[in-house]
Amino acid sequence: MYELIRKTLIIVLCLMLSKMLHLTVSVYIVLFSIVIATSCDSSHIWEITKRILPSLFAALGAVVVNQVFATHPFIIWTCSILYFDHVRRKVDSNLKARMVTLPLFMIIFIDTYANSTAYILSIPDIVRDLVLSTLITALAASFINHIMPIKQKMPMVHIVSMPVSGADRLKMLLLVGVGLAFIMINQVTSAVFCLVPLITSAMQPTHDLMKTHSRNKMLSQVGGCSLAIIVSMFFSGTEINLFTYLFISSVLVFTILWWCNHPDKNEGLIHSDALMGFLIPYQLYIGQYGNNFGLNSIILRAFELLVVLLIIYATAYWLERLTTNSEEGVKPIVM
Repeated sequence: MYELIRKTLIIVLCLMLSKMLHLTVSVYIVLFSIVIATSCDSSHIWEITKRILPSLFAALGAVVVNQVFATHPFIIWTCSILYFDHVRRKVDSNLKARMVTLPLFMIIFIDTYANSTAYILSIPDIVRDLVLSTLITALAASFINHIMPIKQKMPMVHIVSMPVSGADRLKMLLLVGVGLAFIMINQVTSAVFCLVPLITSAMQPTHDLMKTHSRNKMLSQVGGCSLAIIVSMFFSGTEINLFTYLFISSVLVFTILWWCNHPDKNEGLIHSDALMGFLIPYQLYIGQYGNNFGLNSIILRAFELLVVLLIIYATAYWLERLTTNSEEGVKPIVM
């Protein structure tokens, strides 16, 4: 219970600071606060900041590439894909796969918005909010961890080896490369978050795990959007009241974190992912300083996620069928 309250305070404090400071891009502080609350057991600002620095440097590097090749989107896409392939070649364990997901998403986020005619001028604001979110999250987490010292260390992650083959790298390039090209060409900025399940699915070692992963994402991500819709209707536009927003946010975050401690490991992972699946639309579309319900944006996000996850499932299904058929077609000759 003590640890749940500590983690809840870190996340809720970051949500409140984002709302009160009127950050243009509040998604960063949501992502960073969840990562720090659920994976960092230090109270030192530098140790906390080091957990975020890879994502910060990846985003700043993407900003530089997009500024240098601003008139050549194909070069930007090519540089991103080459980097993705380099990262995929190095990711040979489940721990490394978890660590690279957020930095890769940051690159995709910058590539998408920097090549959108509607948002290209907001890149300076995005960079400012990115740096502010890093500092705010580190300070908030350090403050909470000092007034509530950590009593239980994070459990060690069981490292599972994931050998990388040429087929794995090709799958990563096709899934993420085609997805990034689609949203860059069509400037579908609302679908940028849909590439996160593409990244994590492409890193699954087997096609069966890809199908299981997509099913779990449907429950957590689309379910998180559904919960955000219910909460938005419950607020009825009163989220502009800070005390109301603070109380409801605290109850919701604590409840989901409590669900994460499920005795079934798979259920616990789904609830952990649902925390992010809920808080991102919650903060983006409900937790603004206005009193907009945000229903259209949340429903659009849920629909786009559902479409992408169904595509991932269908791709994994047919890849599994093709692999099985090819293995059955090659039979040993008995002499």
